[in-house]
Amino acid sequence: MAASAPADAALPRLVWEGRESGWRVVVFSAVRGRHVDLAPGSGDVAAVISALDALAGDLTPCPLISVPTAGEVLAPVLHGWSSMKKQPPQELTPWALDNLERLSSLEKGWTDHADGDTLTHGDVRADQLLIDARERVWLVDWAHPCRGAAWIDAVELVPHLVMAGHTPEVAEKKAAGSARFASAPGSAVDSFAVAAAGYWTRACRQAPPPGPGGVRLRAFQARAADAALAWVRYRFRE
Repeated sequence: MAASAPADAALPRLVWEGRESGWRVVVFSAVRGRHVDLAPGSGDVAAVISALDALAGDLTPCPLISVPTAGEVLAPVLHGWSSMKKQPPQELTPWALDNLERLSSLEKGWTDHADGDTLTHGDVRADQLLIDARERVWLVDWAHPCRGAAWIDAVELVPHLVMAGHTPEVAEKKAAGSARFASAPGSAVDSFAVAAAGYWTRACRQAPPPGPGGVRLRAFQARAADAALAWVRYRFRE
């Protein structure tokens, strides 16, 4: 992917790829910078939103000839309410339990608006964003690249702004400063918010992967679930 991206796009450059001892090895240029600070009052928030808009412009039309669509990559992952409706976890919040039918009916609707010709990242969060000494924001770790609507990456940022300390209202207003976010129909944003909350809520209840990192992962997912569900309730005005 990196080999096909525009040279001035803010993503790591491919240095070398090959095979060693049966492994495929891919070497990228190092981005010398720090992780962004998404907390209230940080100037990084506006820089990130501007960078996502610029990157979407650089990656439209999609520079990859063969890449799966957002529906193919993200839809099988971004869900959870439908499966939880069959056997609701007792520790779900009362609001989520009362609204399981509504949530499960909404979590797939965003895919109707996901078609597009932008190369999207599909997993935008603070630890995937680096800012260098010149204050340029870089989006790294492209594990789930897909072709889709330009609004996806901007909308995906909202729960992570909530996790960083913003209220859902302020987080959405910040992200809505993105021209890409503004291109999303309201119903698509509603559905994507629900789908993200369903994914995090389902994921954090799985058994942790082996090792100490597994416990940290589930704790992160639980915080993300709370943030995403708070955003859903704000969208529903409840």
